[in-house]
Amino acid sequence: MKYKWLVGSILFAYHYPGVLPVIAADVIDRFLDAAGRAPDAPAVVTRGEIVSYAALETRVRRYAAAVADAAATRVMIALPQGAEAYAALLGAGLAGAFYAPLNVQAPLEKLLRIVGLMQPEVIVAEPGLSASLRSAAPEARLVAPDTLPEAPLSGRGTRHETAYIIFTSGTTGTPKGVMIPRTALDHFIDWVGTSGFVTQSDRVAQFSNIAFDVSVTDIYGALCIGATLYPVVGRADRMFPARLVARERLTVWNSTPSVLSLMLQAGEITRELLGTLRIVNTCGEALLPAHVEALFAALPETIVQNSYGPTETTVTMTELRLDRDRYREACEGSVAIGAPIRNMGIVLLGGPHADEGEIVITGPQLAQGYWRDPDKTAAAFRVIDHGGERVRAYHSGDWAVRRGEHIFFKERIDRQIKLRGHRLELDEVARALADEGFPICCVFKWRDELVAVIETPTGVPVDAKALRTALARTLESHAIPTAFHTMERLPRTDNDKLDRGAVLAWLESRESRGA
Repeated sequence: MKYKWLVGSILFAYHYPGVLPVIAADVIDRFLDAAGRAPDAPAVVTRGEIVSYAALETRVRRYAAAVADAAATRVMIALPQGAEAYAALLGAGLAGAFYAPLNVQAPLEKLLRIVGLMQPEVIVAEPGLSASLRSAAPEARLVAPDTLPEAPLSGRGTRHETAYIIFTSGTTGTPKGVMIPRTALDHFIDWVGTSGFVTQSDRVAQFSNIAFDVSVTDIYGALCIGATLYPVVGRADRMFPARLVARERLTVWNSTPSVLSLMLQAGEITRELLGTLRIVNTCGEALLPAHVEALFAALPETIVQNSYGPTETTVTMTELRLDRDRYREACEGSVAIGAPIRNMGIVLLGGPHADEGEIVITGPQLAQGYWRDPDKTAAAFRVIDHGGERVRAYHSGDWAVRRGEHIFFKERIDRQIKLRGHRLELDEVARALADEGFPICCVFKWRDELVAVIETPTGVPVDAKALRTALARTLESHAIPTAFHTMERLPRTDNDKLDRGAVLAWLESRESRGA
């Protein structure tokens, strides 16, 4: 069973010609090696509490023993971000299992749906939550941090060909379980290490909850390389993360651009607060020129990097390192998404020419598919002709255009609308609003009109007439919203992205009240 993951990758390649796996060092072995090199080095620091690499390895091996005792391959982890959660997910991998992480702050109903879909054999959680979750998987063995076996699992363990499953989607509907193979995770973390994104001397922030795949970069990127990981816990640090950066003298920041918007609105993108950062990486949403301008104005020597990649392509699969003197070349309404990292590829299909179309992704970081959903898997992952070969590819649903050396994200295909005979990209309108000083907003087709909902933390009403006049400089008349609504804070999803569904529900509720 030790090489089960390797056998699985070979069988995978057999079924998908042209997708021979690129073998990189296994992430669990990377962690064990890092712990062996510097056992006394700090692995995780939370509010001054330090967990060394040696102590973390012991916890990893005790979690692995618990999973091995249950002879489990499916592990559900419902712990807040921190050393225990990191030990549990690494322990699952060491024991030859794969895991699915849960956001413990999410509604219980949503968590139960995910547990019911996966039917884990082991649930790792605090006793109160695990008892509730077990109602959706009655056969699961419950493991709590204070009930681990005393005897740790020795040796290098075994590996499953699947590394983890991330369940995506909002609070309604059936979540999709994206299955990430171990070879894909190994390939991604190999890039994180060899690209200089994370180094052994770094102090890495871990902002995103463990159920959001952006956290994979932080957790594995730090712990497989020997850096120190700083989980962001507590409401104050989440609302004012720049102050955490200053307090802990962090060197690596990785988040969605929405978090940068939060810092920008709070006036906290400053050298005093963020001056220790060596690199700022964003992913998960469109990075705006305003974000980059603010970062370079405060941190002219800091590396600003943009990356792109759906969950189905193992976190991210492009990189763009911006130059403070030339970054505008990579800006339109948003910043270019970057070039594919080694062994990965992007093709634009379905557009009027080869430089415009849906982003279709190839390479070794593609997911295996969706958990127990062959129809959705077949629809999203298809074999295409590329470079004279038949290769497996993921169809992202993202529309993009290539201009020169840069690829620019334009719109989700499902957010392209027709309004009074005109085809319109809602994200284009949102980017124009951002240029006018409203970076956090949602635009909808509403009752055959175009409506914008804008976040205004100060509560100052929007001057609709002046804003329409300003927008007319860059937008055609049919693309200018007929109504502007404001909220002090737009709702976010569990993953710190704008929750368009919740904003739309608020809009509907507002109209029903005649507001």
